[in-house]
Amino acid sequence: MALVRRIARPLLAAPFVFEGVRTALHPEREIDVYPQAFDAVDSALTKSSAPGFIDSRAVVRAAGVVAAGAGVLYATNRAPRAAAAALLVTTSVGWAGRKKVWELRGEELVAEVQSILTDAGLLGGVLLAVVDHDGRPSLGYRANKFVERSQKKAAQKQRELEKKAGKLEKKAKGAVSTAQKQLADQHG
Repeated sequence: MALVRRIARPLLAAPFVFEGVRTALHPEREIDVYPQAFDAVDSALTKSSAPGFIDSRAVVRAAGVVAAGAGVLYATNRAPRAAAAALLVTTSVGWAGRKKVWELRGEELVAEVQSILTDAGLLGGVLLAVVDHDGRPSLGYRANKFVERSQKKAAQKQRELEKKAGKLEKKAKGAVSTAQKQLADQHG
């Protein structure tokens, strides 16, 4: 299975890296789809305490850089689940937003629907990549197992301490009994 992953990861990551680089270099491709939304983002950023150089173009460029970087990380098997999650978050909205099927007819509509299905297939692959453990359990699973082991060890320690406490209690009762006998013999 390792050989399949070595081949499949770069193949799955390639379109995301390509789109990320294109988005970083040409953010207007994204902005031109919904200019009103990006104008609203720009006005909100202007009113906020964000630095003046941050605008919708900078945000779109940053998303492209993150997508390209996550694609490279996934392709090279560096933090593959986190990289796949970053790919899913950064690219799914952008790809879905560019599809204007409601404006198309005929062959253009067929081509666009095919493109949407291709993108959906890529996103499905990324969803699988997010949950792919590659023979290693997830962090959540490992954390749960750590907690279970810790609880078992704590319960075992508690039983040991209770056993020792019981032995000490017996010794203490024996010492008290002996002391009472000696005291009774001295006074009696």
